[in-house]
Amino acid sequence: MTIDINQHQIAIGDRYNIYVDQEFSYKARVSLFRLFLAEIILSNTEGALVAKIERKFNWLNAKYSITGLHPNVLTFRTRQIWKMHFACQLGPDRYEIYGHKGRRVSVFLNEQQVAYFDKAAVSWFNGDNYKIVANDDCDPGLLICFVLIWDNFFSSKSEGNTVTFDFGNIGLEARKFDENWIPKKIKN
Repeated sequence: MTIDINQHQIAIGDRYNIYVDQEFSYKARVSLFRLFLAEIILSNTEGALVAKIERKFNWLNAKYSITGLHPNVLTFRTRQIWKMHFACQLGPDRYEIYGHKGRRVSVFLNEQQVAYFDKAAVSWFNGDNYKIVANDDCDPGLLICFVLIWDNFFSSKSEGNTVTFDFGNIGLEARKFDENWIPKKIKN
């Protein structure tokens, strides 16, 4: 599965168009009038709520709640800020999110890689663009939430710029990127 997330920065807030396997499937927007703690709404193309992401106060670390995808509230939080390592617990399952050198980020479910996403290096007249490559049996809504959180937490706030550049992470990493990882496909 391939998911493309395209941010469109406008004067009154960030909006995203999201395509799953090249089909327009979701929209997201950052709610206005939230001074410090962002609220991101993920909806289907008809506007029905899929998930709500709320940033919680946590000094220098990421802490977000995700509601709507599952019966329980999910919490995305920092494990090691300097090594760009984050986690999200979903019942007995634990998602680990690892930032790597450059712009790639891997997603692991119970110690097995299930996806990665990459941010475009250059953006012309728009916001950030991300591409997720994932196993076909992954929950696309949850992966999209992870990317929206990542973008919100690490956003360069370059609104109004015609061209933006992202050189990526040059610091530490908790886990090296696996260049040999291939997503699992569901057989038809």
